[in-house]
Amino acid sequence: MAWAGRIDVLVNNAALMPETPLDAEDSEWDAAWKQILQVNVVEPANLMREAVRHYRGVGGGILISMSSWVAQQGSAIPQLTAYASTKGAIKAMTQTLARAHAKDGVLAYVIAPGIVKTRMSQISLTARGGEDAVRAILPLGEMVPPMEAAELVAVLSSGLLRHLTGATIDLNGAAYVR
Repeated sequence: MAWAGRIDVLVNNAALMPETPLDAEDSEWDAAWKQILQVNVVEPANLMREAVRHYRGVGGGILISMSSWVAQQGSAIPQLTAYASTKGAIKAMTQTLARAHAKDGVLAYVIAPGIVKTRMSQISLTARGGEDAVRAILPLGEMVPPMEAAELVAVLSSGLLRHLTGATIDLNGAAYVR
């Protein structure tokens, strides 16, 4: 705000993915859930709240939330129940804001990637037997390149796809088709 006087686009892309196994000690379980809820849900919710307040005063703006395919189908890795839950929560909030504030010029989109080739994907690679094992289950035979996610964010940030507001866009190379 200090630099440009307004914001046009908010991209919620921060996330943690701690393991939350059901048989963890209660204190470990509680600590992991508290941390992941704060980073993956509460802080993005606070940012979206402030952005929508701002957008209503300036004629609109764009919200983009990075969710995950696990928000649609649950995680294949049982230790990631908290992660899947938080990605579902951020999806629901983004879609609720899309419906509630479309008339205010707020466009809101959810991107639901599959396994993106980042450091965070190491958890999935380890749980599934390594990169070769993961590539074997993916229809395109590769994880989502981070640049494809960035390109999708750029397109949505343009404001040219107004009637896509509220949508969840799957970015997973046909690994999850609905």
